[in-house]
Amino acid sequence: MRFYFDYQDLAGTILDDDGEELPDLAAARDAAMRYLAEGIRDHSPSGLTDKLSVNVRTKESSIMIVSATIEVVAASPRSRTDKLS
Repeated sequence: MRFYFDYQDLAGTILDDDGEELPDLAAARDAAMRYLAEGIRDHSPSGLTDKLSVNVRTKESSIMIVSATIEVVAASPRSRTDKLS
């Protein structure tokens, strides 16, 4: 079965026009997780919080959405008494 993996973040959506031939839904889920991980690795958030997702679909309909939220939190400065020994 041919599955398509559309990538989405705050900048917009990149539609997958080619798709990938996979044996079943489990393989499509695994591929979506892999694509999402690549997106996280290659992504530079435009704000403090950004949501990335991969919409898995066939030509006929959407099957599932795999998503992740990236949150950038600044570390609080350590006080002088919090020295590591």
